[in-house]
Amino acid sequence: MDRDQKAYTTFEAAKVCHVTHHSIKNWIKQGLIKASRTPGGHYRILEKDLDLFREQFDMFPRDKGFGHRQIMIVDDDPDALVLMERLLGDEGFELIKVSNATEVGLRAAQTTPDLILLDFQINGFDVCRALRNNEVTRNIPIMAVTCLDKEQDIERIFACGADDYLAKPFKVELFLAKVRDLINKKVGKE
Repeated sequence: MDRDQKAYTTFEAAKVCHVTHHSIKNWIKQGLIKASRTPGGHYRILEKDLDLFREQFDMFPRDKGFGHRQIMIVDDDPDALVLMERLLGDEGFELIKVSNATEVGLRAAQTTPDLILLDFQINGFDVCRALRNNEVTRNIPIMAVTCLDKEQDIERIFACGADDYLAKPFKVELFLAKVRDLINKKVGKE
């Protein structure tokens, strides 16, 4: 180990990456961040290794201009993805497409999109709760875009932190109106 280099604890690394220390530990266990262990079993991450990880996953802060709005689409249905991509691309939004639940938290923390469109069919309840419990993603608006349409499902969707709900298949005008409304509410808070 390079003795002149700073070594971060998982708590310090979490602060640098704007995530929880649990996320850092999980990324170490997944082999995404190189770390060593102290005799007491605690992780230490060299500054160069943390910088490498942050660079690899684009975790450096970036300035977003007013007109540059990002929407994350979380859906495993290729047809739904293509439709939302076309509609939102035509509106000038930059899109971040995610097709599996395990990737959502990491990508949302990296990119802090202005809105997340989440299909609750793919572990959406857990994903939504995790996003609400993360300091970095807590305030990102989430709209459920899903086939779940039973009253108890809709209640659960809102109970776990979604800001809005839209059943599939949806009317294009309603979809775009809800997206614009949520984006404008977020812009108003910035």
